[in-house]
Amino acid sequence: MSKKPGLMPGTLVYTAEKRQDKVTIEFYQYDANSYSSKIYADAYHLKENLAQGKVNWININGLHDTSIIESIGVQFGIHPLVLEDILHTDHMPKIEDFGDYLFMTLKMLRMVDGAIDQEHVSMILGRNYLLTFQEKDGDVFESIRENIRSDKGLIRKRGCDYLFYRLADTIVDNYYLILDHLDENIDLVEESLLANQTTGISQTMLTCKKDLMQMKRCVLPLREELRKIKLKNIGLIEEATYNYFDDVLDHLNYLAQGLDSQREGITSLMELHMAVTSNRMNNVMKTLTIFATIFMPLTFIAGIYGMNFRFMPELEWRYGYAFALGLMSLVALGLIWYIRRKRWM
Repeated sequence: MSKKPGLMPGTLVYTAEKRQDKVTIEFYQYDANSYSSKIYADAYHLKENLAQGKVNWININGLHDTSIIESIGVQFGIHPLVLEDILHTDHMPKIEDFGDYLFMTLKMLRMVDGAIDQEHVSMILGRNYLLTFQEKDGDVFESIRENIRSDKGLIRKRGCDYLFYRLADTIVDNYYLILDHLDENIDLVEESLLANQTTGISQTMLTCKKDLMQMKRCVLPLREELRKIKLKNIGLIEEATYNYFDDVLDHLNYLAQGLDSQREGITSLMELHMAVTSNRMNNVMKTLTIFATIFMPLTFIAGIYGMNFRFMPELEWRYGYAFALGLMSLVALGLIWYIRRKRWM
């Protein structure tokens, strides 16, 4: 890959699937009295266009063109290890304070065609700018963009730290939709088990368990990392904004409790499924045992009269065949009566 002058030495590697679509860069600038947005074709003059006294939100859609990430890293003085964390999409959520900027990486979850779609999102909060890095187009931030355009709420009256909070809060709030989706799937599994409809139920429970683990890997580390904001005196975050992060932490605590409840629910459903399967197998074995018990004496009688001895009293008896059938029928009916009396069937 050819490099443009001024780029950092070394090669950054995007760890997810390579893509061919073009990276788009959205640049939003606003304050209490004005708003503007632009789409940039390249990333080599972004810092020059920052406006003092305004919020500068630069959103990069696409991480597969590493030259763009390198260029942004040079312009804004971002540590190479931070750039690696931005490109390593399997990285766990974390927050790091570098003094001049605050780095956060987390996961954005959305429902796409009934399945959970996970996207790696990184944010860098600077003195008068906020950089956000997304893997692809499409996100959960459209409501924030609309509030900025129409000047709704506090967002146009606050700084970059408030926008930083709003983006993180929106991602966390969207986790509730995933939690509700998991609740619905667990309820469907429970209804199917109670209705004794177990076809495909094992695969459904396995999917629920995987989705649950995926959410826990997003929620629990993020909760621990957001606590760092409360514990540290981060100069980039105003005192008034700290209280908003308490609300995000409350949401994450609620989500963590909900995930624990779902884990217990899935465990109970798996135990119920095993009990239903075991009970069904016991009923099958019980039925087969009853049939074997009934036919065992009949087989014994048939075996006796099937022996090749020459002198057997009933062999040449005129009613021998009818007598053998009658005896078998009588024994079978007797066993059936006894089994039903004992309520074994």
